[in-house]
Amino acid sequence: MVIDQTLVDDLLQESYFRFLKAALPADMELAHRKNYLYRIATNLVHDHRRSRKTEELPEDWRGVAAAGSPDTAHDVGSAFGRLKEREREVLWMAYVECFDHKEIAEVLRTKAVSIRPMLARARARFGDILRRRGIGA
Repeated sequence: MVIDQTLVDDLLQESYFRFLKAALPADMELAHRKNYLYRIATNLVHDHRRSRKTEELPEDWRGVAAAGSPDTAHDVGSAFGRLKEREREVLWMAYVECFDHKEIAEVLRTKAVSIRPMLARARARFGDILRRRGIGA
């Protein structure tokens, strides 16, 4: 969600600091701890963006377009940046973080049954953007 590696390091450190400082129940499941940490990090990114009033593109997705040219990787990253913030979040959690629908729902504070249609719409919109840019079939 953030390009600047220095900012990534700062936000990661702050996320872990807040996570460790939180009074979490000792019997909290690992999956819930993971979701809690992800929510802290996501909120910090949103707070940073609001304070700067700018929208940063997510990672340039070099891994996604590894077989393509650097221009293709940039185009994919740029297309990803054209999605709505919620669409980026749901796609990122599903396909990069490999969260299941229940985990995504917990992070986004919505119902698990809402995730499948959200993913479908986000994938369709992302596909449309990529096709308009001449990437993919």
